[in-house]
Amino acid sequence: MIPLANRKILSRFIVFGLVVTLYDMILHSLIVVIHIAFEWFELGLEELIEHIFHTSRQQSQIIVFYLLWLMAFCLLYYLWRTLPGVYRRFKTQLLATSLEYKAYFKDCWSEQSSIQKVKWLASFTVSVSFLAFVAFS
Repeated sequence: MIPLANRKILSRFIVFGLVVTLYDMILHSLIVVIHIAFEWFELGLEELIEHIFHTSRQQSQIIVFYLLWLMAFCLLYYLWRTLPGVYRRFKTQLLATSLEYKAYFKDCWSEQSSIQKVKWLASFTVSVSFLAFVAFS
């Protein structure tokens, strides 16, 4: 019998493994579901317009086409109005987080001995050199 905590960890690990290995199939399935939902919405709107206004199939398709364009333009206008505020909040949050990390790393660096600082610099130099060698060879 597996304890409950281990079962949770195991199930999360399995789900993570499936998502990592099957991400392309999951993404494709998600796009297909979104497409089917959009087609269902479009067909329902078309049938509703055809029923309420007693139009032909072609007339209702044209009305739905222009309604979808109107919805797209309204969504784009909403995004145009809200994205600058979201960007400002994200920018201030990112700046505050970077200042916290900078202070944290400064404190960690000041607590290190001279030998540990030399080890850090040497490992950083070797790592960057290896990455440059791999990237440019």
